[in-house]
Amino acid sequence: MKRIKIYPARFKQFGEVRDSIFYLVTNSHLLKIFELDISTDYRQVKTIVYDSKDNFLNILKTQITEPAHILVIAPDCLFESVPPNILGAKRKLLILACHSAPTSLESIEYFLRYGEQTDPIEQEKMAEQFFHHCESTDSLKFIDTEYKTIAEFHHLNEHYGWHEQLGMLGWGEQQIFPSGEIACFLVPLKGINQLPDIKFDLNGEITLRGYPVVHSGHPSFLREDQERIYQNLSAFRNYPIIAKLKNGIIIDIRATHPSTQPAVKILESMFMVDSRFRQIFEIGFAINNQIQIFPQNNAMNEVYGGKKGCIHFGLGMLPYTQYHIDLICPNIKVLGKNDEIIFGGN
Repeated sequence: MKRIKIYPARFKQFGEVRDSIFYLVTNSHLLKIFELDISTDYRQVKTIVYDSKDNFLNILKTQITEPAHILVIAPDCLFESVPPNILGAKRKLLILACHSAPTSLESIEYFLRYGEQTDPIEQEKMAEQFFHHCESTDSLKFIDTEYKTIAEFHHLNEHYGWHEQLGMLGWGEQQIFPSGEIACFLVPLKGINQLPDIKFDLNGEITLRGYPVVHSGHPSFLREDQERIYQNLSAFRNYPIIAKLKNGIIIDIRATHPSTQPAVKILESMFMVDSRFRQIFEIGFAINNQIQIFPQNNAMNEVYGGKKGCIHFGLGMLPYTQYHIDLICPNIKVLGKNDEIIFGGN
């Protein structure tokens, strides 16, 4: 039987151990897979069972005492953010994103090892520098020098929500693991039974080339369908597709090579079934410069930043659409003030 060792002392995001207890929260069928390293300064290390029939909030209240550092690895459970008043003043929470897409034991170990190398302080510095550049200009340009596409994003809008999944955790905070993403979302997102009035001020053309991630959430779905969508979208790995945008809506999409036609076809089919997939709901700026892309549909690929940062575009928004699709584009460069390259272009 394969065993995966977890080293509590290597999760730098948690910060000082003090007199805390380290908790691993995982599915019952994985109990014999994970082995907790006990050579640590934690007061105790414990494993708690969390299955799909369980309520994580009840687990927090009844089984996890403060102060606590908590790592959740539960591929069988759809994990949602914990309200701050329930998380508590003396708990810190890391969640391995492993439910929205199929997650193998191989990929869990893969991202655990890369996540251990993540430097949260360095990520905070990168984020600070990124926001400094963003605040010095009223627009960002997304360019691909090879295919000569350019799109302009007016990013200073009170209706955009900027979220960070990076850096050190404070008490009462939670974060995905591995960390390393700055994301811009449309706000509000609730109740989008039709295309919302608020749209991204993003216009021009973008060259989509790289790696897809196909997430699925609450609605009923088949993993086989999710995998088929992923395989078709993967056709844009070697040659790109070009998307024309008007106010953040894809109004035209075309292949640059016959091999990319499956990606165009599957996107057009999704646009036909649910027009909300035409709209970009997320623009993500990933800054984890340690991890490498895992060659399967995997949610944790989303934080891949290469060496210079990596942008991704999110279509659809869970739980309102069946899927949320991230299109990771290492080729795109982001220009700031005076057309200076401030991000991307791996």
